[in-house]
Amino acid sequence: MAISEMETVLKIENLNKSIGKRQILHDISFETYAGEVFGFLGPNGAGKTTTIKMIVGLLDVDSGNISVEGFDIGRNFEKAMRHVGGIVENPELYKYLTGMQNLRQYARMRQGITQQRIDEVVALVGLSNRIHEKVSKYSLGMRQRLGVAQAIMHRPKLLVLDEPTNGLDPAGIKELRDILKELAHKEKISVLVSSHLMSEMEMMCDRVGIIMDGKLIDVQTIDELISASSDNRQTYLFTVDDAPHAAALITGVQPEDIRILDQSQFEVALAADNCRDLAGDINASIINAGLRLYACAPLARKKLEDVFIELTESGGKQIG
Repeated sequence: MAISEMETVLKIENLNKSIGKRQILHDISFETYAGEVFGFLGPNGAGKTTTIKMIVGLLDVDSGNISVEGFDIGRNFEKAMRHVGGIVENPELYKYLTGMQNLRQYARMRQGITQQRIDEVVALVGLSNRIHEKVSKYSLGMRQRLGVAQAIMHRPKLLVLDEPTNGLDPAGIKELRDILKELAHKEKISVLVSSHLMSEMEMMCDRVGIIMDGKLIDVQTIDELISASSDNRQTYLFTVDDAPHAAALITGVQPEDIRILDQSQFEVALAADNCRDLAGDINASIINAGLRLYACAPLARKKLEDVFIELTESGGKQIG
């Protein structure tokens, strides 16, 4: 489905925020849609967490608008928040109660949450076999899953999670990733999630927004972002017996697109639309010159982490 046909759940327009004399956000605008996982990325101090806290009502808006399901949080706060579930930092749970008791306690604060609905969300997050144990016995991953269950009990249209994978082991990260993708794609919830794990965001998110110094740099799908950054080219690695000689044989390629790595290997960036034919021509020229060609292989495409560093010029700073 085209983005223009998708249902807008969260709409942020010209959002500004200052704390003291420092302006944290500068005219931030973006939308998230039903049925997608939207990744919100930015280095420490970029304004990501500030934006998230404003979305869930923990910080006031200086200027601009935030609306959820068409309800402006400034004018219709309660109606907007009925459609929002969220975990900012860590889920707040009663450790001396069982998982089920925690959910029932929360259900008392919302109208219309039945035991059937509680059982549904428990099954959805994979806690059915442990839900009657005390939370004090839960692992961090189990507490995160219980927090997600609590956040979606009232059937929100928007789920906001700030750094939900912090402290989780690889198995816990994968479990949470699968849960969030299922919530978005099957339950048609709009999931807004931040994380410092770029590889996880690449596997989890449908679109991402990148924020730097309080300004939104770009909002695109993962594939669009990587393709645009890659300049629509595919890099091939050649392994030969004489890399300088072989590289000198190449025609029809700009010199800056050829990189000699050592005596036996060189890389060539080729136009993606006919890269296989061009690589074949290079292979033929190497063999016809009497050189040994040991291997020719396309390199893996750029990762989201590479694109993020390019766009923010953060030089590998920690992402927060």
